[in-house]
Order: sequence, then structure tokens, then C-alpha cells
Amino acid sequence: MAKGKKIAVTLVAVVVAAAVGVTAYRLWKKKDSSASKGKVFVTQVSDVNTAAGVSLSGSKFSGVIEAQKTVDYKYDSSKTVKSLAVKEGDEVKKGDLLFTYDVEAMQLELDQGKIEVERMKNEVETNKLQLQQLEEEKKKTPQDGQTSLNTQILSLQSDVAKAEYDIKTKKAENKKIKKSIKNAKVYSEVDGTVKSTLDLENIQNAESNVMVSISRGGSYLVKGTVNEQMINNIYVNMPVVIRSRVDENTTWTGKISSIETSPQKDNSDMYSDGDSDSSSKSSKYAFYVEPDSLDGLMLGQHILIEPDLGEESGIDKKGIWLYSDYVFTEKGKSYVWTQDKNEKIEKREVKLGQKDENMGDVEILSGLKKDDYIAYPSKNIKDGMAVTTNAEDPDLIEDDTDNDADGDAGNDGDDEIMPMDGDTDGDNADDPFAGYTIDDDGNFVDSEGNVLSDEEVEAMMEEAYGSLDADADDADINTADEADMDTAGAQALPADE
Repeated sequence: MAKGKKIAVTLVAVVVAAAVGVTAYRLWKKKDSSASKGKVFVTQVSDVNTAAGVSLSGSKFSGVIEAQKTVDYKYDSSKTVKSLAVKEGDEVKKGDLLFTYDVEAMQLELDQGKIEVERMKNEVETNKLQLQQLEEEKKKTPQDGQTSLNTQILSLQSDVAKAEYDIKTKKAENKKIKKSIKNAKVYSEVDGTVKSTLDLENIQNAESNVMVSISRGGSYLVKGTVNEQMINNIYVNMPVVIRSRVDENTTWTGKISSIETSPQKDNSDMYSDGDSDSSSKSSKYAFYVEPDSLDGLMLGQHILIEPDLGEESGIDKKGIWLYSDYVFTEKGKSYVWTQDKNEKIEKREVKLGQKDENMGDVEILSGLKKDDYIAYPSKNIKDGMAVTTNAEDPDLIEDDTDNDADGDAGNDGDDEIMPMDGDTDGDNADDPFAGYTIDDDGNFVDSEGNVLSDEEVEAMMEEAYGSLDADADDADINTADEADMDTAGAQALPADE
């Protein structure tokens, strides 16, 4: 190859690499020009400040004292309950008789079933005997006279097969009745107190088929309710304070043992007060607390439940403390999503202090004020999005509360990323962005998964390719790139080539 051609090809290759970089840069710039849609829900810092010693919404949860577990004994509606051996309030032990079915009716049905089986067996034997006789007669009858005999034989065979099937069915029914007679008496499987029973005289009008309900003996549970906006802020084993409604200075401690995921159908058993987290427009969910002490607690007592924030950690919390989930990191710096003066969401750097590993919150030394508004991190949040304090705003962005393991607030390792320079071999040493990628949101990401800031990208592009014409940002990308490539190729190739 001529020396001039080698130089030309090399120049074209360099220019092509530069053009690819510029294209990636314009794609990156273009993603900032499109306005982000949707609104971000924000909460005032003072409402989620765990140093205040109140729940995340400054509210308390309604609760009621219930038995540790209730065991229901349902009656079989196909049977008749003859007698009830217990009444409401009775103390029962495991093995105590609860109620009895009427076995007289079942025994009569069983006797009739046995008679029916014997009748069908006799019918089968009679039919089989007739079949033998017809078969013998058939052997003696000429071929042209067997038609009538064949018809009778087929009919009897069908009758036998049907009768044998009916016998099996009736025997299965009799076996079930016999088992019911044997289990006519229903016994308690636990120790406890009879919570409720059905009225035998009014059993047909009962709304439930639970004949006896027993509250197991032992410790109590506290049943609380939480609405859908707050349910993500409580968790199993979370320490809580149980406070008397009569005397607010009377308290107990405990931990949340379980949280239901299906909404309650009826919340009428719960009181409501001005400080409650209840919302008439949101679903409510039950959660349960195991108290550390039973002293002074009564079955059916209504109480208030508050998160026990900071009391077990021994840390004197002052200023601003937030749950760690509100904070995310990028390139070793800590940030939170906050509302700016124009009521838009922005990423703001904060300085962290102590961290309470037990409670999962962290001290904010600087960067936030108590009257600021912040958002829970989500992959769907973008700089400049509108904000709202209405949790039911129809324009809210889709909720995505899965935090990234690397704390980069949205650029996780599972996102498909594409090489910005098209170099799949990674050997493009002249490209300053070799080894970098662009994720689905148009962000530059280095090999360690860190997102480059706008300033860092600008600086790298300036250093690599010089000053970029700002007016070209609004031009059509494909047209601009083609023009760059054509011009570069024309300038690089000698006129005589």
C-alpha cells in the first residue's frame, strides 16, 4: 500500500473515532433536553426526622389487645349438632369435649346404606346367573337364531356393570358415615378460653359455621392498623412502645411480630383520633406486636402504638436523623432527593455523622433543614421533575423502592448498557471514553458503575475534541454526524486520492 494511502486511512480512523464520541456526547446531551414526566412525592424533613422520637408521620397507630392465637372449630353443615359442651368464657384444656353431632340420624343412614349394598349384591348375583343360562342356551341355538339372545346378554352385562359400580359408590358413602359416627365428638386441641359459641337454636341464621372459637392461653398480642402510605415504614422485629389511651404515662414495650399484606375489609373495631395515621381514602393493613410484659394488659383493651425510636441504641439523637434508605451515594459522596426553590426535585449533597445500626438511621450534619422536603430514592426520579405532597396525585411516578446495592440510586448492575464507542474488544486506546458505557437513561458510567456528572463529561469531551459547538446540540443527530463524517473524510484524503 502506498504511504499516502496509509496516512489517509489512519486519519479517517481517528476522525471516525472522534465523530463517534461527539455522537455519544450529543445523545447524552439530548437526554437532558426532554422534560421528565410525572411528579415525585415529597415529605417534610421534620415529619421523618427520627431524632424527634415520634413515628415517621408524627402519628400513632391504633391497636387492640387480642389473644395470642384463636383456634376455630367449625361444624359440618351436612350433619346435625346435638349438643354443645362449653359456653363463652369457659376455660378448657386440650382433650376437653366441645360439641357432639347427632349420631342417631347418621346411624340410621348407615343402616340404610348397608341394606342398599346387600340388595344390589343380590341383584348382581341374579343377573350373573341369568347370563350363564343365556350363554348355555346360545350354544344350542343356530347362528341365525342368536340375535335375540345376544341382545339379552348385552343388556344383562350392562346391568351387572352398573350395579357393581353403584355398590362401590355406596360402600364409600357408608365408610364416610361410619367415620363421622366415630368422630361425632369434637375435642379441643389446645388449652385456652372459649371466646365464642354458636346458638344451637338459631344455627340456621348464623353468619359463620364456627361452632366454638377458643383463645389460646398464654401471652397476648397487640393488633395494630397502618395505612398504605405508612406500611413500608414498619418492619418485623421493629421495637415499639404500647401506650394506654387512659393514661399516656402507662406504657409497655414490644416488637412487631408480623405484618399482613392483604388489606382489612372492616376497620370498625379500631378507634380513631386526631393524631392517627388513618386516611379515609387509603387501605389499611393489620400488624401484630408481641408485648414484653403482660402486666396491666386486658383482653379487648384499646391502645396506641408508637415506634420506639432511638431508645434502645443509647444514642442521644439531636438535630436531623433520617432512615438510611433516604440517602444514596455516588462516587463516595452522599446525596438526598430534595425539593428546590422552584418546586422541582434536585439531587443535593449532604454530610453524614453518626449511624445507628440498630435503628437503621443516620445523622445529617449539613445539607438539609427541618423545613426542607425530601423524596424516597427511586430509579424513576430524574432531576427537574415536579414534586407533590399529595400521596394520591394521579401524576405520581411509578413507585420503585428497590434500593441499589451499590447506592447509585438507579444505575444497578442489571441495567443493560451499551458501549458508547462501538468497540466491543476494548482496544480503542485513542478514545478517552474507552471502557465507559451509556445506560438506558443516557448516563455515562465508568467500569466501576459510577455515574459521571455533567461537568465531568463536559471536561472529558473538551479535552478530547476541543470546544463543542453549542448550536449543534439542537440539530438532528444523524444529519450532523453524517456531515461530520463526510467533511472529515474529505479533509483527510489527499486530492489526488
